[in-house]
Amino acid sequence: MNDNNPPTDWSDRLVGFGAGLASALLFAASTRGTGLAMALAYVCILPLLIGAIGFSALASLAGAGAGALFLAYAGEPLLGIAFFLGFGVPGFLLGLLAGWTYRLQTPDDASGSSTKLLAYHLSPGVLLAGAVLVSACAAWTLTGALIWSEGGFHAALDAALAEYGPALDPTLQKLAKVAPDLDLAQAKKIIVLSFPGAVAASQTLLLTFNLWLAARAIDISGRLDRPWPPLPEMTVLPRGLGLAFLLAVGLCFAGESVAVFAGAFAASAGVALALQGLAAAHALTRGHSQRGAILASVYAVTLVGVAVAPPLLIALVACGLAESALSLRARKAARAKIAKIEETGE
Repeated sequence: MNDNNPPTDWSDRLVGFGAGLASALLFAASTRGTGLAMALAYVCILPLLIGAIGFSALASLAGAGAGALFLAYAGEPLLGIAFFLGFGVPGFLLGLLAGWTYRLQTPDDASGSSTKLLAYHLSPGVLLAGAVLVSACAAWTLTGALIWSEGGFHAALDAALAEYGPALDPTLQKLAKVAPDLDLAQAKKIIVLSFPGAVAASQTLLLTFNLWLAARAIDISGRLDRPWPPLPEMTVLPRGLGLAFLLAVGLCFAGESVAVFAGAFAASAGVALALQGLAAAHALTRGHSQRGAILASVYAVTLVGVAVAPPLLIALVACGLAESALSLRARKAARAKIAKIEETGE
């Protein structure tokens, strides 16, 4: 419950329900295949997140469920299931985390003889880690459902190769001219096995972007029950996520059936670590005379990596891992605090 806002009433629940239903309708419109439809696909979860964070998470989930049932009734049952599992449930869980409030006893004076109860919210870094887990679980669910429906992992892989392999042939044949030793069949299999990872990575980015947009919209409307956090300094992932990422990368070499699930988590966590690397770049260059040039270079590398050279993004992931291991931003803040104390003598 929001500490600074009145308890959720029926008007909040109605708005939340409408937001979830609106997300379902946007998702249905995004399947038309036009340019505008593709743009809608990236923001179809936005109304649901706004409803879940600013009004009522359960009502937003109910609205998403109603929208999924409407899609199923309209003759698109698979579309309804895909929306509810891929957007409805993840949006509800992330909205629930974003609105979560917990209370701790803290000292009320210097002696610590008295305490007071303060309300806290999950940090942006924890929310980003939540987006990783939600996205990975969504990819695992879709992959597991495909494996179950086809009667086993190898049967599902063969079905995916038969479905998507012909579309990959022209590109692979062009690569074969540059690299004659390329095993086309093996390359095709690796690409198909990477599909769950691509789904998890794109879902993490989509959830994070829409969560930021939703929080901004709620903040502007005056319903955000906390001050806007300084994202470059507070986007700090739990250290365990970096270790889990490295473990998942190692498991990618443990066999195809393990790699497809480990790769989904590694891709999702890699996106989060790259975002933490960007946040660290913003925080560490604050006050630097060449900050603009440095950040321009970082974003240029990021855009090139996203557009044409994904291996370049490994540098950002490495920055995120370094931040998790060394707490570079915290060290800079501590040095600045010590320098201020020495300067003022306090």
